[in-house]
Amino acid sequence: MINVIELDQEKRDFWDREVSKFESVHPLNAFAWGKVRAIDGWRPSYFLAKKENAVTGAVMVLTKQIAFTGFTIMYAPRGPLFNLGDRETLQALLGRVWIEAKKSRAIFLRIDPNFLETALTNCDDPFLHEGFINLKARWAFWSSPRDVYRIDLTKFDTETDLFRSIEQKGRTSVRRAWKQGVVIKSATEEQDLLKFYSIFKKFTVEKGFMSRGYEYQRALWHEFISKGNGKLFLAVHDGKIVGGAIYLIFALKCLAMHIAVPYGYHHLRANDALTWESIRWAKERGCTWFSFRGVGTTPTQERFKRKFGPEIVSLVGYYDLPFHPFLYGLFSFAEFEILPRMWSTLMKARRIIESGKK
Repeated sequence: MINVIELDQEKRDFWDREVSKFESVHPLNAFAWGKVRAIDGWRPSYFLAKKENAVTGAVMVLTKQIAFTGFTIMYAPRGPLFNLGDRETLQALLGRVWIEAKKSRAIFLRIDPNFLETALTNCDDPFLHEGFINLKARWAFWSSPRDVYRIDLTKFDTETDLFRSIEQKGRTSVRRAWKQGVVIKSATEEQDLLKFYSIFKKFTVEKGFMSRGYEYQRALWHEFISKGNGKLFLAVHDGKIVGGAIYLIFALKCLAMHIAVPYGYHHLRANDALTWESIRWAKERGCTWFSFRGVGTTPTQERFKRKFGPEIVSLVGYYDLPFHPFLYGLFSFAEFEILPRMWSTLMKARRIIESGKK
């Protein structure tokens, strides 16, 4: 019989140790990620499935209140973790989620497991069997990307081999940054994070995408970076910070989070130097892969990432488990029909507001 238990802060190390054993583990399965997302109003719950003394599965469930309603939504980033053929564990985990959903009046649960898309082509889909709806979308505003760029670091014996795997244009850009005096250093104190955030916020306005507040990046600093499970790299030129990037490491997997080099410094190729240094660092730490997260939402982003020789990894995508079908239908319509049409207007309004603050 499988027993599902809930873990708290005191069992943080136990959680991290046990989930790290799963082949599909991802940095967003770390206990710390739930603490980071709490900054945005997501309440994390950590559930482990055990059979006798062995952990057979796990799921971190984030629950968020929908403003001005008595309802919530639930999200399990890159989860649940279990062996695909183990339906008993999946059913046990979902049984506990149903209980929590009733308590919090959740409309639905979304999952985006770290399983390859091809993993479910030759077997019955366990999620459909449990009542999930498989979404056709390749991207969603508030969930992790379905198609990602990853570098398999196990293919390279040396740092030299790894550097040679980068496209010629990419290697030239990295060398150009070095030649122009760009130096990449590791942030050592929270004051460095403040400087990076100032750059990052300006960068997001230029690029036209949303950014969270400083408290979110501060949580990344305290939950990952300060504990040795992440890094904030800073690009310095003539003594001035001209860009930076944040990366997370968990279970020997490295995940790119934020990179920012404002337009005024693009000629220095600091973004290329930052990316190479992060890949090199991940290899040095013994990571098996380095992930850019998504492949890029624009052709420019896609070309930039492709220079570094990643492979496109397509995951099984998004699955929703409705608890209140009618309300779920309304939420889904707003997410995939209304919000995309409003997005450009929201970004224009943000640029105007930010410009007015200067």
